[in-house]
Amino acid sequence: MRQIPFLVAGLCGLVLSTPSARADASFLQRFDGSWRGAGQIQRDVDASPRKVTCRVEGSRPSANRVSIDGTCRAAVIVTRKIGADIRYDPATRRFTGTYTGSTKGPAQVAGTQRGDALVLTITYAVPIYGDRNATMTIRNAGNGRFSMVVTDKVDGADKETSNVTFNQG
Repeated sequence: MRQIPFLVAGLCGLVLSTPSARADASFLQRFDGSWRGAGQIQRDVDASPRKVTCRVEGSRPSANRVSIDGTCRAAVIVTRKIGADIRYDPATRRFTGTYTGSTKGPAQVAGTQRGDALVLTITYAVPIYGDRNATMTIRNAGNGRFSMVVTDKVDGADKETSNVTFNQG
């Protein structure tokens, strides 16, 4: 009976060191480099979405962290800083960090990887559309392209409030 805790600890160590546990961290490598994007962003004060173009740089300050920093432009004169700093915790298999891009200031993000996507809950500093939460899905199949979609409750229904697709280069 004394060996059971050691066996369980050994199995846990084996599971956490398998390639699938490291695959979540290596997923972050897909965001390295320069990216250009285009899409639409809905501001809470506008009746319709605005078309935007964006440029971002992705880097990896450590094996379990990605930093994405850049700007999006709507029309000719409106520019907004956007970015994300996301860390992967192999022990919990969760991603956490900060998202920059809202007019209301930085927001916290937390979630998991589901296939080729990070599904993150956004917690804004102040209410937007009546609450502080939304969902961000960042999909990257590793083919030099990724998308970032934010879905929020607007008047009680789920609505895409931003949808931007980026291409590497």
